Amino acid sequence: MPNFCVFQNKLTTPDDIYKHGFDKNSEFMCYTCNKRLHFRQSRNGDKDYTEHFYHQNTIKDTHIECENDTYEKVKKETSVFHNMFSKFVKDDCKEILRTTDCKKHIVDGYDKEHNMGVEFQNSQISVDDIISRDKTTELDWIFNVENKYIRVVNIGNMVVCEIPHENWEQAVKVVQNNVFLYTGCKGWIWLSDRKSYRVEIENKIRNVWIGELCSFQDVLDNTCLQYIIKDEGIQKFNNLQYELVCVSIMYARCKKTMVLLDDIHRNYIANHNFNTNDVVAIKSVAGSGKTTTLLNLTKIHNNKRVLYIAFNKSLITEMKDKIKHQNIKNMFPFTFDALLYKLYMWVKGSEPELTNLRPQFIGKIIPFLDDKPFKVREYYCKKFNQFCNDVDNNDIRSFCFNKLGSKKPLLEQMWDKATQGKIITFESIRKQAYINSWFKRFIDSEYDLIMIDETQDFDMLMLKMLLNDTTIPKIFVGDPMQSIYDFRGCINAFKHLPKNALIVEFYSTFRVGYPACDSIISMFDKCWMISKSKNETNIVSSFECNENYVYLFRSWRFLLQTAEKTKNIWIYNFDKKMNEICLLHKKLQHITYTDDEEDAFEDDLPMFLKTLSLHQLNAMLNNIRNNLVSFEDSIVKFYTIHSYKGMEHNNIRLANDIDIYEDENLYYVAITRGMQKILIDE
Repeated sequence: MPNFCVFQNKLTTPDDIYKHGFDKNSEFMCYTCNKRLHFRQSRNGDKDYTEHFYHQNTIKDTHIECENDTYEKVKKETSVFHNMFSKFVKDDCKEILRTTDCKKHIVDGYDKEHNMGVEFQNSQISVDDIISRDKTTELDWIFNVENKYIRVVNIGNMVVCEIPHENWEQAVKVVQNNVFLYTGCKGWIWLSDRKSYRVEIENKIRNVWIGELCSFQDVLDNTCLQYIIKDEGIQKFNNLQYELVCVSIMYARCKKTMVLLDDIHRNYIANHNFNTNDVVAIKSVAGSGKTTTLLNLTKIHNNKRVLYIAFNKSLITEMKDKIKHQNIKNMFPFTFDALLYKLYMWVKGSEPELTNLRPQFIGKIIPFLDDKPFKVREYYCKKFNQFCNDVDNNDIRSFCFNKLGSKKPLLEQMWDKATQGKIITFESIRKQAYINSWFKRFIDSEYDLIMIDETQDFDMLMLKMLLNDTTIPKIFVGDPMQSIYDFRGCINAFKHLPKNALIVEFYSTFRVGYPACDSIISMFDKCWMISKSKNETNIVSSFECNENYVYLFRSWRFLLQTAEKTKNIWIYNFDKKMNEICLLHKKLQHITYTDDEEDAFEDDLPMFLKTLSLHQLNAMLNNIRNNLVSFEDSIVKFYTIHSYKGMEHNNIRLANDIDIYEDENLYYVAITRGMQKILIDE
């Protein structure tokens, strides 16, 4: 005995017959078999009797399937959400039977005049069921995401919703018409884009939909609700008070999202209005056009004097050439060190002459240490530099007591010499600038905006000076994966920016094309990069005969050994480096080092030079000079990776002294220099 029927294409229960005054002898139809049902009423007021529908049939168990299909089973949705929407739909427009291709479905809301329906979905639903229902009528869908993770993202004016379960992730993709997400707040989500995206938002990676923020009026105007909803329903949804939570930005963590967000982030930066104390940072992958971005910003803000700071001298040279070529008058480029030089000369009135402060040579500066054991000399060099890089202690005595546990007169003497200009290192200049707030006295009065390129390579003192001693707006630009100067005390400054700093990400490289781009990102865990290059870039096993390329090396030792047996080469900074090598070799021949002293060198060049006699060194250098030609005539151009950072070439070759497992960031810098061909030595 079925507990419901279909009457006038609508699900009907015994209670509905009394509620609407239907004729009890009406032509009721069975939902399951489409045959006639009759209605049986209660007899003699028996309160235990259940009023029901039945088939006229004398054959036992013929309609057992009809009795198994109950009202609750067919209706399926019995949630608070579904019932709320259902009660706001006009009685003659809800739970309407629609059939097609011998399939039948109960539509939650239906407007006969316009042949439009709407479904209120709260539970999981199969893709096949969505497709089947969509075939019965023109259906729009409202999915309930109330109490799910939802955020309005200001940059891009988007709204994201964490996908509740995989079932819905697949289901919405096959919906033919509109999908709206009910949030329980004033704002709704119009899901015109049905793809799922992987993003990082509020420090957590989430699988989300990205939709348009819309109002209840938008839902009415674009669904049949406008014809079938009761006035109390309109009032209910128009009176929702809660606003959706907003965040500034989200980050792409899949290829689809990178394609979507890259232009959005770039357009935001181009149109950003920089204010006092603004700190904006751009994490920008290799070849992403960050130099072009900064030049365009300088043109946009042509009424501002822009201080441009970078770490790499070759990048400054390139920037100076570009601003000259583009006739930009309001940008002033300096390397990290050149700016400090300028500040030092401005304050001290003389040009600094750098001191080689290493254990091997400290005795020439501090005679007391000349004959002391290596460990003692190393100790004072390290502690001096430690003080210079310490952002917590500005007084050498306080540093000694707080960090070393006792008074250290010799360190005090060394710092006195530094303040007198008798010991001058990069570290001591930074420390003096930090202690005496040189930036506060100079930068704000000279410039209106600071652009800090290669942010990943700055040291903590420089970062602190920029953040604490300047109030003009700052743009930090760089690539954390190109942080390769840790041995100099540099930091990945992105990790140390203030909490209120706005950090955006640029994902597209205009240098490295496919398929090499995909190969490169597969080598690294967190390389969020896509290609917008017009080039086809390939990783190759060889170059054509006489094909020009740039050869990159981790160490000077390996560069020299390779240069000795390679014809038609040009070596970056060769003459200056050869002078340094000859001077270092001369010093090394007159000094006897312990094992500890040999291990103290920061690279393998000094140890390599120690193995060479003067005759062998001269022979090697002569062989190299015989292979040298001019830059224009060279087939192969030799660089260390550090000196080539920030540059690019059609063809790049990586020497086999570069090991991705030994130094991942250095390998990333090297392999992302190539635009057409990349050759990796075995």
